[in-house]
Amino acid sequence: MPNYKTLTVVFCSVAAVSLVCAGIAFLQKPGTPDLAEGSAPAPSGVTVVRAADQTEVTRPDGFPDPEGNWVKLPEGINLAEGKAVDAGEVTEVYAASNTVDGDATSYWESKGLPAEITVDLAGDYTVQTVGVRLNPAPIWEARTQNFSILLSTDGVNFTSAVPDERYEFNPDTGNIVRVDFTPAAARYVRLVFSAISSGRSNGAQASEIVIYG
Repeated sequence: MPNYKTLTVVFCSVAAVSLVCAGIAFLQKPGTPDLAEGSAPAPSGVTVVRAADQTEVTRPDGFPDPEGNWVKLPEGINLAEGKAVDAGEVTEVYAASNTVDGDATSYWESKGLPAEITVDLAGDYTVQTVGVRLNPAPIWEARTQNFSILLSTDGVNFTSAVPDERYEFNPDTGNIVRVDFTPAAARYVRLVFSAISSGRSNGAQASEIVIYG
């Protein structure tokens, strides 16, 4: 039996003041010229519409850019990206290094709570903002996580910059939490997670940890 391919044509008619269109699919026998290519006349009363070529994802006019509602992070260099990071046990393959790879679709997940994750900035900086991101896709439903932020210049002695607090992650705002605090010297930035509301995980989660001076 020959292989047939499906073509779609569009019938349009005017009803009252509305234009009514309907698509009809039919099978084209192999070897028959494509109607959409203009190599054969269309049947009487049929208008063939060829879809425009598209090479990238675009947003139609009138649809808002969801990133416009995302929590804004500071301008400037993210001191954490590409740096060394250390944490305890992780779930499956969700390594701590995923939090500093610049990719919001990869993530770290601890094996249980409480959980610590420490970023070595590889130099002394004055820091004042830490951001924690999850994947912004809507499938990552809104949730809360509790964490504190500790700073150190030697990797041994840590002081509290922000006490343990509850933060909301929401895909409508990019699943981004921004925490600003009094500027302080640090080489090591540690987050200590104590709770998470998501029923899908028993451990802390972070796609990206971003740090700004």
